[in-house]
Amino acid sequence: MRSLKQTCLGGIAVALLLAAAADAGVVDKKAALGGFDGFVERMGAGTRELGRGNTGTADTASMPAAYWNPAILGFREHFSYTLNAEHRDLDRMGGSLGLETPVGKRMGVGFAMLYRGDLDFEVIDEDDQTLGTASPFFSMLYLGFAYRATRRDAFGLAFSMSYDNMDVSEYYENIELVDGYTSPVTLNLSWLRQWNRNWSSSVVIRNISFSKNLSARWSKNTSTDNSVISTEGVRPKVLQVGLGYRSNIMGKPVYAWMEAIDYQVADTLLVFDPQLHVWTGRVGFECEVIPDGTVRIGMDDLDAMLGLGYKFRIRIGKKKYLFDVNYALTYESSADLWNPLSFGLRGYIP
Repeated sequence: MRSLKQTCLGGIAVALLLAAAADAGVVDKKAALGGFDGFVERMGAGTRELGRGNTGTADTASMPAAYWNPAILGFREHFSYTLNAEHRDLDRMGGSLGLETPVGKRMGVGFAMLYRGDLDFEVIDEDDQTLGTASPFFSMLYLGFAYRATRRDAFGLAFSMSYDNMDVSEYYENIELVDGYTSPVTLNLSWLRQWNRNWSSSVVIRNISFSKNLSARWSKNTSTDNSVISTEGVRPKVLQVGLGYRSNIMGKPVYAWMEAIDYQVADTLLVFDPQLHVWTGRVGFECEVIPDGTVRIGMDDLDAMLGLGYKFRIRIGKKKYLFDVNYALTYESSADLWNPLSFGLRGYIP
């Protein structure tokens, strides 16, 4: 009986992993892109950035900066905040929170939390009977720091850690299951340069651990009595290169953003075998079509996005408060799913 339950639990884990991979629009070797943790990261962290193809590393206005590119924090001039929430098809939900502030004239610090979850995931036993529903969720925390070395260059680093909870232990009384797992701390390194008023570029290296291979892998003990085989948590090393361009067309501000991303799925320091790398790209455009009103479009791999945003300016006494409200529509082409419910609020306090 116990072996049957182990098999069932293994099936649950595999099903969740495949669902996470499908959500990211990846198959075969792409399914190795970090399991649950990769699923959290690839859904993005900001509605504004999501609406333009999930691009944000080369833009000093991207938030939360601790996630997108901690070097952005070196350009902060005010205490800033962002709050995002979304509900996707298949009863998936998520959101993010970001808080950041300058420290002196050249430094900045920021915090970010990403959250993803399933609202109604069926738990099935060895007899294919539905035991009930679970609400597994996954979150990642980032603490970022930046130093602006020159007027145009900033360097950043962020410490990150993940937590996931399967929410299935209550259905297996004869096995001492563990629902929650916490990953080791990993490191993200970054650089951002504003070349001139038109061009900017960025480089972000994600998911560097403190192991000998610098690989973010760790064991997840599924049960306290070792009755269920342990699983493995993993986040691949990621190299993300971004490019931004700003201009005016017919008097309207227009922006273009491009990113190339390389996921190394091998548990080694560095490997040049193309079979152990996954490459993808993102592109986005936005235009301020009316004063303070912006329209965005973009592509994240083969997924299409449309975004809208509007800035509000409120004066209280002598202080002016600026915040903007954003919306994003996502089409996941691999699963033919439309996701129309992504909203975000961001602003700063002078």
